[in-house]
Order: sequence, then structure tokens, then C-alpha cells
Amino acid sequence: MNLPDTLRLNEFGFYEIKHKPTPEELRDYYAQRYYQENLTTYQASYPPEELEHIEGKLKLRHWVLADLRNQGTSDVEASAAEATDVAQLPAGSFLDIGCGEGWALDYFQRQGWEVLGMDFSSFSLEKFHPALRERLRTGDLYEELEKLVAAGQQFDVLWLDNVLEHVLEPAELFRLCRALVKPNGVLMVDVPNDFSALQQHLLDGGHIDRPFWVVLPDHLSYFNQTGLRNLAQATGWHVSKAIADQPIDLNLLNPATNYVMDRAAGKSAHRARVEQDNLLLRTAPLPAVAAYYEAMAGVGLGRSIVAFLQPA
Repeated sequence: MNLPDTLRLNEFGFYEIKHKPTPEELRDYYAQRYYQENLTTYQASYPPEELEHIEGKLKLRHWVLADLRNQGTSDVEASAAEATDVAQLPAGSFLDIGCGEGWALDYFQRQGWEVLGMDFSSFSLEKFHPALRERLRTGDLYEELEKLVAAGQQFDVLWLDNVLEHVLEPAELFRLCRALVKPNGVLMVDVPNDFSALQQHLLDGGHIDRPFWVVLPDHLSYFNQTGLRNLAQATGWHVSKAIADQPIDLNLLNPATNYVMDRAAGKSAHRARVEQDNLLLRTAPLPAVAAYYEAMAGVGLGRSIVAFLQPA
């Protein structure tokens, strides 16, 4: 794959931008422009099927988290993790780093968890979940995490949903998270699945004319499973499970649905992905859905990698 001259392959095996912005430039971008100037892919409002999609994905990840946290516990406690109804699952403490609009904060609070969120800006959370403003800390993520470390706080679950690719130092963020997780806790990391075999095939076959997934200045790092696992191992983590999401990029093999070459096809491709996910989450038990997405990740498909890390 021809590498854009703005990127380099680092020691962990994933690509990163060569010339990174300063911490001050990055802070200003996210605090003052990212949400306010509609530079994000987040929406101003969400139709019912999108809200169902958000809730369904959170429910699935909740089940995976509980399954991992209960491994090695008593039979009585572990039986809760086998439940397909997440209402039966035990609660805990939850830290959402880069919480954005607050969907995960809201979901886990409704499940009885003690939640705390962090972000550069309160703009998006106040728009969608203003009642959670008191559960949000704003400012530089590294500085706020260091304060929690200094205070000796630890959490059952840490949440990095489409955050790692945006930060200046992913390894340092993982190290801070390692200090903040309880011994049997879990770090959930969702990153785009970039420089994949499918993307290489799309370029080689002429289905696309550029590496569309390179998005500057928003994404500073570009992860594949190997790079993410190497980064985890180097910072004290073990990848206990990895799942994917619907492989929307398969649409690029079909000229009628190729949203890179024809931007007008993007909305219908996204709607189809949402409908597929919603149908699966409505009709199949959560363990089966998790196994389906885990198998998909195993063959390198999925637009995203959703990794569940535990202390090594």
C-alpha cells in the first residue's frame, strides 16, 4: 500500500502522523471547533433507528464486559454474566474518556453504575444529555487522568470510544488507564480498522482511488489489530476479546453502493448497516451476537475494532 507522505509506521506497528500538532493546538481544536463547527461526524439529531442502534451496541458491549469481569468468580456470580438480559448484570464504576455526546454515560447510569465522563468540551454532552453535566470533567484528558491517578481512584470499566486515534500519545494514554483500572477491570477501546487487507484489495482492484480512511487533522493514529495488540502489550494490557462491527466497506466492491467514489451512496450504505445491526440485536441472543462479531474481527473485517483489554 502506498503510504501517504504525512504518515509513518511506528515501533508498535500502526501508522501515525509525522508532524503532530502541539497539545495547545489540539486542545483548542476540540474545545472550540470540533463540535461547534460541525467538524465531527456526529449528528445534530438522531432518528429512532439510530437511537436503537446506539442502545443496541451499548447493550452488546455491556454483556461482553460483564462476561469478562465475572470470569474466575464463583458459579453464582458468573451465572449473571451468562444472562442475555443485561438488567441482570452487576453494576460498578465507569469512566468514559472522551465521552462526546454522553450516550455511554447515560446508558451505564441507567443500569445503576457510578459514572464519570471526561472531554475537552461540554458542548455536545449538554446538547444531548444536559442532566449529566455534573458527571463531566472538561479539560486536557491527560491532565485530568493524572489527577485521578494522583487521587488513587480506580474503576471497574474504562471506555475509549473513537478516542485513541485522536490523541497525541496513545501509549501514554494506555499507561494512565492501566493505573486507573481495578485488578479485574476492563478497558474498552473502539478504533477504526485502518490499513486493512480489505482496504488494500479495494485500492489494488481500482475500486477506490485514495486511502479514504486517512483523515487529517482528526485522526493522528491509524490502527490495525496487530498494532493495537502490540501497544496493549507494551503498556501492561492483555487483549481478552476483540469484536468487529458491520463491514460497511464491503459496499465499496459494488459500483452501485461505492460511497467513496459516489458520496451520494453513503447515506443508504449507512442506513443498511444500521438496519442489519438492529435486526441482529433484536432477534438473536447477546452471546450469539458477540460470537458473530468476534468471528468477523478474526478475519479482519469490520469498519471498527472493538477491543476489550484487561490488566496483563
